[in-house]
Amino acid sequence: MVDLGKEGVYACFLPACLIRGREAFPLNRGAPLVKKFSITVFFLGLGLFLFAPPAVAKGKVKVFILAGQSNMEGHGQVSSLEHLGNHPKYGALLKKLKSPDGSWAVRKDVTVAWKSREGKKKGPLSVGWGAEDRELGPELMFGTIMGELYDEHVLLIKAAWGGKSVWCDFRSPSAGEMTRDEKRVLKRDNFLKPGLFYRKMVADIKECLANIKDVVPGYEGQGYELAGLAWFQGWNDFCEWHLQLDKKPVGLGLIKRYPHNLAAMFRDLRKDLGAPGLPIAIGELGVGGHEMEERAKREDDHEAQGMMAFRRAQKAVAADRSLKGVTFVSTAGFWDSRLQELREQSDAWWNEKEKKGIKSTEENHLPTRALNDEFLRLGVHWYCHYNGSAANYSLVGYALAEALKK
Repeated sequence: MVDLGKEGVYACFLPACLIRGREAFPLNRGAPLVKKFSITVFFLGLGLFLFAPPAVAKGKVKVFILAGQSNMEGHGQVSSLEHLGNHPKYGALLKKLKSPDGSWAVRKDVTVAWKSREGKKKGPLSVGWGAEDRELGPELMFGTIMGELYDEHVLLIKAAWGGKSVWCDFRSPSAGEMTRDEKRVLKRDNFLKPGLFYRKMVADIKECLANIKDVVPGYEGQGYELAGLAWFQGWNDFCEWHLQLDKKPVGLGLIKRYPHNLAAMFRDLRKDLGAPGLPIAIGELGVGGHEMEERAKREDDHEAQGMMAFRRAQKAVAADRSLKGVTFVSTAGFWDSRLQELREQSDAWWNEKEKKGIKSTEENHLPTRALNDEFLRLGVHWYCHYNGSAANYSLVGYALAEALKK
């Protein structure tokens, strides 16, 4: 880059022979015509500088796939995102999401594409790319980190659907025949179509890449590189830990089979996308936080024991030596314990309201205005969706991005 020094933009547009110090130095300083010429050139050049379109890096587009179920869709409430700034360790990350005027930044160097989404399907990265326009997922911070990392344009392809399992919905061909437990659950839920969402995921990704010129602004045929897959999923493979059919436990069997099914899906996805070395990051199912570890030590806390079994199953996929380039990303530490306390108080208060015939509104999630305002500032959504914490979702995105940077 040329250092303009004291002359600044003024000097950069005048012929070198006419420049001295800060002023244009015509051969005849008293000639009005030369003065007018110098002034005209200056303002013409300044106009070109100020209004020329920004330079766009034309290297291969860096493509990242963000896949999973509802937590990859994203249910972090945008209204709670400011709370990220209060995090004792990661609070400074909030500034990365803001424009100089304090509004939420819009990154034109990062494009989000999400075919299955209701509403907008593609556009620049900013808040509002969650399941609903008022929500966000891991994509916001993930894309921000990658946008800072690369000079090339970054494309985030979201392929996420709520309430989907790996044992059935995302089941891929090499997973093979279902286990006895899986068959039992499928018999109960005979409306399910094994593998449907694996096929949809592959089709959506391929369609986006085939039409990349219509997705990425300014694309000029420079090509693309599949740079990584961030996988954030698991609730529907975990949540039936307690399930019994014909008086026989089957729920834990789904968890036990998770490493096999997810590893098969990764192998098939790499093959179907023609990317055998595709880097993959698995986001931990962090609902309940680290408290689950302590709870699981209690003999009667089967939910926590099921959660810890599932997290071990996720780790096992990354530890599979036949799968190279797969990383497990811990996220339980991002769980907001205070928000969970408010959630539990809100649930108890809801029961009280039902008994007293009090209608539930946005103003009475909790019995006092102070508690209600705090609840709204921190999140407000379902437990399985990290209670709607935009900070939690953002930190998951940060951790996934950092893993794939390596």
